[in-house]
Amino acid sequence: MSENDGSISFYFFDLDDNLFFLPTKLYLWNEAMQLEREISSGEFAMVHEHLGKSGNWEEWVVRGEVTYRGFRDSPGVEALEQQFLRDLFSATDVDGWQGPSWPLLEHAARQQRPVVFITARGHAPETIEAGFNALAEKGFLAAPLSILAIYTVSNPNVQKELGIDDPTTSVSAMKKVAIKAAVEKALEKYGKEPPHRFGISDDDPNNVLLAINAMRDCKVKYPDKRFFVINTNKEHYVKLEVFPMLHPVTADAQGKQLLV
Repeated sequence: MSENDGSISFYFFDLDDNLFFLPTKLYLWNEAMQLEREISSGEFAMVHEHLGKSGNWEEWVVRGEVTYRGFRDSPGVEALEQQFLRDLFSATDVDGWQGPSWPLLEHAARQQRPVVFITARGHAPETIEAGFNALAEKGFLAAPLSILAIYTVSNPNVQKELGIDDPTTSVSAMKKVAIKAAVEKALEKYGKEPPHRFGISDDDPNNVLLAINAMRDCKVKYPDKRFFVINTNKEHYVKLEVFPMLHPVTADAQGKQLLV
């Protein structure tokens, strides 16, 4: 799992439309028409900034937890019977369910790299873990994953763990907090001395931007570590290594900023 210098590569993943494409729907509300409209998570990522604003989506809005009911657990239901597991099993029955970061997860499973899941979903972390355990049992992964942490940032208990108490905090901002918490958890468990590597993949442009910010903050705090962000949005697929502007990579020999 570790290199000769003791360093480890840690893999952080968003779930929907990044690791896999699930049939889970979101539900928008049109007050004037008293009508509900279901859309996919991929569609929601493209239109959520336009909801309630002038244009094609002006009359459609998010209606609290009702909109996200497919992305939450049902109280009193066993993990294997939750919506997440049902959608996961349903997806694996057809071709094309694996997302752009799935090969990275397969590599992490084979090499037993520690993984972290950071998702907007609101399930209990145990539900997500049960899903990936089931994928391994069914042979979709070469081995059970070495899961370091699961941050389902819309889950109230996870928010409490992360110290998030402002109900207006955006999903992207909560994911930023989770990324930094995951880095600290990794260093606490595997040691702060080795030059570890951390990478996160996400398909949502807003999440990618704050992931870059989070990794920049971590690079400033731990300059001997390496931090990467993989943007899996189909129009902007790219892997970036993150440096602060005064890092030698982005400054001249005298330590001056190259971009003023």
